[in-house]
Amino acid sequence: MLFSIVGLALITVAVCLILKQTNPEISMVVGVVAVIIMFAIIIGSLSPIFDVINNWTSTFNLNNIYISTVMKSLGICYLTQLASETCRDSGYSAIATKIELTGKVTIILMALPMFLDLMQIIQRMVYLN
Repeated sequence: MLFSIVGLALITVAVCLILKQTNPEISMVVGVVAVIIMFAIIIGSLSPIFDVINNWTSTFNLNNIYISTVMKSLGICYLTQLASETCRDSGYSAIATKIELTGKVTIILMALPMFLDLMQIIQRMVYLN
């Protein structure tokens, strides 16, 4: 996987540098397509990690909702970073900033049920003493 990503990245940079002189619009499209392909390669290689996490949740009787929320949050972080850096590289830093803000708000909204559960546990502990 690493060699595939590095090879694709180096070839893309060379092609984009050549195209940037004559056709900058196509250069940007080639770069975005390469990033999407790299992201797909990385996503495809994540299945062993998900298998380990599923084994942990079943072995230790962990709440699957919490693990799912954490994994979704990580996915949102990576996708947000990919999109914002692509926009920033294209010269659209204002849009990149809004993408980052949207990712942060989405993670907060996803974590809200976990936070409420934690607050209920703390409240029960306080009232028991």
